[in-house]
Amino acid sequence: MSKKESKKAALRGGRLEKGLKRISVSLILGANICTTLLLWLCVALTFVSPDVIPRLSLLTLAFPVFLVVEVLFVLFWLIFYARLAWVPVVGLLVVGGYILDYSPMRLAGDTDGTDSTLTVISYNVGGMSDKEKRTELLDYLRTADADIVCLQEVSTHFLKNHQKWLDSTSYHTLQAGSLAFLSHHPFLSDTIRISFPTRSNSSVACWIDLGGDSLLVINNHLESNHLSEEEKSEYAHTITDPHRQTIKSSSRMLVGKLSEAAGYRGAQADSVCTFVDRHAGHPAIVCGDFNETPVSYVYQQFDRRLVSAYREAGVGPGFSYSRRSFPVRIDHLFHSPHWTCTSYRIDRTISVSDHYPLIVRLRKKVQ
Repeated sequence: MSKKESKKAALRGGRLEKGLKRISVSLILGANICTTLLLWLCVALTFVSPDVIPRLSLLTLAFPVFLVVEVLFVLFWLIFYARLAWVPVVGLLVVGGYILDYSPMRLAGDTDGTDSTLTVISYNVGGMSDKEKRTELLDYLRTADADIVCLQEVSTHFLKNHQKWLDSTSYHTLQAGSLAFLSHHPFLSDTIRISFPTRSNSSVACWIDLGGDSLLVINNHLESNHLSEEEKSEYAHTITDPHRQTIKSSSRMLVGKLSEAAGYRGAQADSVCTFVDRHAGHPAIVCGDFNETPVSYVYQQFDRRLVSAYREAGVGPGFSYSRRSFPVRIDHLFHSPHWTCTSYRIDRTISVSDHYPLIVRLRKKVQ
């Protein structure tokens, strides 16, 4: 081959290489843009009640997946094609506030000092049919000695069945169905049930005398997904099961149940928020098992009215649900601007339930 022909062949090879590179960059850029749009769609869905679009609202559960992929795109572009790194960076900046809702980035998770004035525990105890677990819970509560305890999924006669234990403490108590309040401060009211559509869940409020000031506390257990242990195991199995039919049938079952429950929770959140709005201006604490992650319509409805204690004092994703197949934070505590959260801890030292208790310390602001 002559030098001239060799030069032409080299030019053709160079053009082909450049063409393939452009195509590769375009395809990867397209995938990046799709990921960015999906990340933004997750956030946009937090403005629409899931009872309007229950199935589509489930996309918000994939927010952490899209977030991780977006971060990987940043690293990829910085390494191979730095001029396009701005695409995922802009994608992340637009939803920066929601990223901090999902996973606050603080240097330390405990800023508590001796000036904390109120300790609150919120804990879904999961029914506790086992006697040993009930004993463990009571010992835990005695040791923690929180000012206010909000329990979810307690047995109907939980307080009556443990009257002897309660008499040995200084707790005042209230219970409505599966929700219970324990308080070192006296109650100013009986339980106030917040009416909303549900199959079996509830939200209950009460007023507490806090040194002469009235404090509104709302204990919530929003609609459960009603997945049996077998169904949860089947869901986890579908992640690695190569059998398409099994995946298809399991996914259909899972989506159906999750979307139905999500629809209920949207309406329930609206009802509880309406109650909160009626008492705007009063010191308030809203806590419990919301069965929703931070990037969801339910969570954001409360976050737009109150202060998220975890956003204020937490670190990282803070999973409060202890099942390995479902690592999520679905237990939350919000407070009115009258308070500052100085410490927020998800206590993994007790395992009587499939949830972990939240231990939150609040300091009242000087007015």
